[in-house]
Amino acid sequence: MQPFGLRDSSGGGRILRALLQEAPVPFLSICTSVRPPAPPPFGREVHLPPRPYFGRIEATRFARYLRWIAEWRRPAFERALERTILEAGATAIHAIPHGEAFWQAFQVAERHGLPYFLNVHDDMRYNLAGHPKLDFLMDRLAYVWQRATGRIVISEAMGEAYCRWFGRLPYEIVTDGLPDELPEAPRPRPEGRAVVYFMGALHLSYHPNFRVLAEALDWLRARRPDWEVTFVTRGSRTPVRPRTVPVQELPYAPEAEVARDLDRVDVLYMPLPFGEQYCWFTRYSLSTKLVTYLGSGLPILYHGPADAAAAQLLARYGAAVQVHELEPDALGRGIEQALEARDELVAGALRLARERFRLSDQRARFWKLLAGVPVEASTD
Repeated sequence: MQPFGLRDSSGGGRILRALLQEAPVPFLSICTSVRPPAPPPFGREVHLPPRPYFGRIEATRFARYLRWIAEWRRPAFERALERTILEAGATAIHAIPHGEAFWQAFQVAERHGLPYFLNVHDDMRYNLAGHPKLDFLMDRLAYVWQRATGRIVISEAMGEAYCRWFGRLPYEIVTDGLPDELPEAPRPRPEGRAVVYFMGALHLSYHPNFRVLAEALDWLRARRPDWEVTFVTRGSRTPVRPRTVPVQELPYAPEAEVARDLDRVDVLYMPLPFGEQYCWFTRYSLSTKLVTYLGSGLPILYHGPADAAAAQLLARYGAAVQVHELEPDALGRGIEQALEARDELVAGALRLARERFRLSDQRARFWKLLAGVPVEASTD
């Protein structure tokens, strides 16, 4: 149960698709978003919204008042949730805490003696910032952490932080995964070319990074006039364009098309937002974009705070050039360094991918915890 559908383009949707495809036991996905999800790519999914969807009003300043409609309808939603779980014949509940529904599902589990598995992708202080019930929900999250049958987190940084705050208990790290067959060496790169690539949603918090990137690309073009410098985005429009460097904006596409993109790019841009207001996200979450990048055979340019979970993990393996400031010259030199040190960077990234992010290993940990089902995992 989670507030997005299986076909959702978010990182959460991508993780669930990876884990549930070819599932060893039957499952029912309960999507609790107010907006109806797209039909699932496989499996069974039902839409159970806590309130009606109001179309264009959802994107206006009046949207914050719609929470009170959900509060008014809460008893009806809780009855519908319980009925859906019981009619499905559920033998366990798996919930992602992106709203109040994780707590409502836990109450169903307690009443009916069902195993309950908590799976934390993002800290609620980030994805529910400003929510009137945030303090209550953080208290309930601590309660559920202590009493869940099993706990799953997206990163070691998150698991260790939750153990410090809520109590030292076992947890599994599960996220998106990569095929067992990964490149053995860096992809070939034509001389005199620097194609910088970004994929995924471009959040407002990334706009300062992209303003600096635009200036860095212009800096690189002036410094290397004989190079073909290009910026390519997949799934987002860049908020700022360089003055001298062409930009190619590609629409959102499935994973297979993204994989084809990687045959014609040279450096993968991995931004994370700067500023304390984003620390609950950067310090504990890992983007699924990072997983794709690690298995690409291309050098990664990380541009974000040094204390982020992604930065710490990449540094441990020497898997990326890192720039921890909003300075165009520093970012431009980072692009040059990524191209010059591509062999060492790609070797570190592939080692990290093999050790921590193979899909067979992710599925094995997930299903062994949830259902006690042994799923064959990689052993080499």
